[in-house]
Amino acid sequence: MSGEKTAFVDLLTSQLFVLGFAGLILACIFVECFFNLRRGRRTGDDIKAGVIPVGVLGAYLLVTSLFGQFLWPLPGSYNILFYDMLSIAGLLIIAFAWAVRRDEKTHTVGLFGLLSGLVAIYYGYEGYLLNLTQSPLAMFGLYALFGIAGVLSYPVTLSMDMVAGGAKKLESKWMAIGAIFVIALVLGSIIAIGTAALALPAHLASPP
Repeated sequence: MSGEKTAFVDLLTSQLFVLGFAGLILACIFVECFFNLRRGRRTGDDIKAGVIPVGVLGAYLLVTSLFGQFLWPLPGSYNILFYDMLSIAGLLIIAFAWAVRRDEKTHTVGLFGLLSGLVAIYYGYEGYLLNLTQSPLAMFGLYALFGIAGVLSYPVTLSMDMVAGGAKKLESKWMAIGAIFVIALVLGSIIAIGTAALALPAHLASPP
C-alpha cells in the first residue's frame, strides 16, 4: 500500500504541473485577446486556437483525478482535498474548451467557474485550518487564487459573449475585471508549478 501511495504522490506532482500549465496558457490567451480588442482586431480565432492544448490538459486532470478519487491512494483526507477540486477543474477546463470550439455562449461555463471558485476557496480555507500539507499557507494561496480566478470567470465570460455578439469595445470595468482574473490565474499557476517543482526531487528519490 505504501508503494501505491508514493506512486500517486508523484501523479499529484504532475497534476500540479498540468494545472499550472493550463492556467498560464489561459492567461496568455486572454492577454492576447485583450490587446487585440484594444487594437480593434478579431479575438475569436485566438481563443479557438488556444483552447486546444488547454482542453487536452483539462482531460488529463479529469481522468487522473477521477482515478485518484476511485482508488483513494493518498493518506486520508488528502484525497478529498486534492482530487475533489482537481476533478472539478478538469471538468471546467473541458467545458470551456468545448464551448469555445463550438462557438457556444461561454457565460454558463463562467457560472460553473464562479461556483467552483467559491468551493475551491472553501476547501483551501478548511485545509489551512486543519494544517494540511507541509506548507498550508502556500496551499491556501493556491486554492484562493484559483478560486478568485474561478469567481471572476463569470464576468470574464460575459464580456467574451459581448464581444462574440458584436461589441467593438468593452467598458473599463470589464477590462479591469479581466486584468484581475489574469493576475490571479498567473499567480495561482506559479504556486502550482513551484509546489510541484519543489516536491519533485523528494518524489524521485523515493520511487515506489
